[in-house]
Amino acid sequence: MNILYLCDEYPPGRHGGIGTSVQLLARAMVRLGHNVIAAGLYSPGYGGDDEFEDEGVKVYRFRREFDAKWLTDQSLPFRIYNRVLKDTGLMERDIKKSLLLYKRQLEKIISEHKIELIEMPDYNDYVRFCKTYIPFPQLSVPVVIKMNGSITYFAAEANKPVPSHIVKMEQTILNQAAAVASASKYTADKSAICLSYPHKIEVLHNGIDTTLSPLVNKDPLQVIFTGTLTTKKGIYQLAKAWNVVNKTMPQARLLVLGKGDKKRVVECLSADAKKTVTFMGHVATKKLYEYLGSSAVAIFPSYAEAFALAPLEAMACGTAVINSNRTSGPELITDHIDGLLIDPDDTAQIADAILYLLNNPDICVKLAKEGNEKVKALFDINKIAADNILFYNSVLKNRT
Repeated sequence: MNILYLCDEYPPGRHGGIGTSVQLLARAMVRLGHNVIAAGLYSPGYGGDDEFEDEGVKVYRFRREFDAKWLTDQSLPFRIYNRVLKDTGLMERDIKKSLLLYKRQLEKIISEHKIELIEMPDYNDYVRFCKTYIPFPQLSVPVVIKMNGSITYFAAEANKPVPSHIVKMEQTILNQAAAVASASKYTADKSAICLSYPHKIEVLHNGIDTTLSPLVNKDPLQVIFTGTLTTKKGIYQLAKAWNVVNKTMPQARLLVLGKGDKKRVVECLSADAKKTVTFMGHVATKKLYEYLGSSAVAIFPSYAEAFALAPLEAMACGTAVINSNRTSGPELITDHIDGLLIDPDDTAQIADAILYLLNNPDICVKLAKEGNEKVKALFDINKIAADNILFYNSVLKNRT
């Protein structure tokens, strides 16, 4: 099959769960013998090569007209540049013009590579910059949508309002699709409500590379958090809970991996707890797996996910996982069987779960083993890729 994945955060470069999940799936599809292209319309300042190959995946990065390769997207000058574009209305004009050009570029790819089917996410980065309704262009081959959490979905989870034009744009993306799948049942059900989508949504969980070899010699007192340092990921609740852990077990250590403002996290820590927390920032995937593999416990007290990759990565590395009981958490973890589930609002429960595993190494090892086996059985990326091919074939069959 000739497949085109649309993704505006394909690694390497700044990316989140969508970029990681698309890359893993695209690579797996190549290994299964399919011809795979990945293309995206990248925001100004993203950087990186315009074209490259990634383990057999041909990747195209198309840029908006007002791109700023001379600026990094995290710098102060870039933020000023971006603000000027938004305030003057130039960004809106740029998006409209760039989407028209993007459509032509995609149609050229479709023709040259004989693309049979396109998959794109429900979240598209350009949407957040729009002040008016600017729909995604319709394409000449069937498009399936993979729900990994739209703007509307995450706003609904946080009980925040969403501008009506953004809701309408994300509804249009779904309504134009030949079919819709979701990374979790929770996200499917919630998105169907908040985006008024009446049709069937297939559940196709995200997958992970399960060929990682868990480390035998773990640090029995090391706990790790991986994720962006934001409220949504529960990092501030974890910091408050860590104060309790530190008082009870001062020799325990916490590694925090991920980009974001660590100053605000530090402000939540007691003077003694600060000495036991190490902030590693964003690290490369290989290094991430090394840190996960050397830790006894991984903690993810998130408030909202579609189907988080971070707990999957920890389980694949043979680390005992404490996961949020919100959103899709229970679809991955069966409490006290292959991990623990906690309420991210309950800092005492978070602390108790961490201390329970650190004080009971046999249970910690057992949960890590069960979690590792579960991921290999149900969420291996090659199995997930095969499930996706069955879904794609059913979509194409229904179109004939």
